[in-house]
Amino acid sequence: MIANSIARLEAALNTVPEQFQALQEEVYQPRTPGEWSRLQILGHLCDSAINNVSRFIQLQQNGITTDSDNPTSITPYNQNQWVDAQQYNNAPIEDIIRLWASLNQAVLRVITHLSQPSLDVRCKLPDGQIVTLEWLIQDYVAHMEHHLHQIFSNHGILPSSL
Repeated sequence: MIANSIARLEAALNTVPEQFQALQEEVYQPRTPGEWSRLQILGHLCDSAINNVSRFIQLQQNGITTDSDNPTSITPYNQNQWVDAQQYNNAPIEDIIRLWASLNQAVLRVITHLSQPSLDVRCKLPDGQIVTLEWLIQDYVAHMEHHLHQIFSNHGILPSSL
C-alpha cells in the first residue's frame, strides 16, 4: 500500500540527515576498495530521486491518455556515470544531505496526492516486466532503504526508521 511507502519515506527524512552528518569525514572513504563511498551512495540516492520523481509525474500524466495495452517504457540511466558526473566525493557533506532531503520532499509531494487510477497506471521496465506506478513507488522506497542500510549498518547508528 502506498501509505506504508509514504510513512517509510517520511521516517527516513526525519532521521537520515542528522545520522549522516554524524558520520563526518569517513563518508568520503569507500566501504571496500572499488565501491562507492557512503557520500557517493547518498548521491546515488539523489540521482535515483531525480530520475524517479520525473517518472512518477510522467506516468500519471501519460496514464490518462496512454493505451493500457501499450504501457509507457521506463528509460534506464547509467548510475555509475551519474555518480561520476555529479562529483559527489568532491562536494561538501551538507550539500548532498540537503539535496537528498529536498529531492525526497519533492517525491513525497508528488506521491502523497496520487489517485488510485494514477497508481494503477502500468509501465514497462527495461527488462520487459510490466508493473504499476504504485509498484514503482514501493520499489523506489525499498531501493532507498537498501542503500541506507549500506551506509549505516556498520556504524551502530542505523536510523530507527529503518
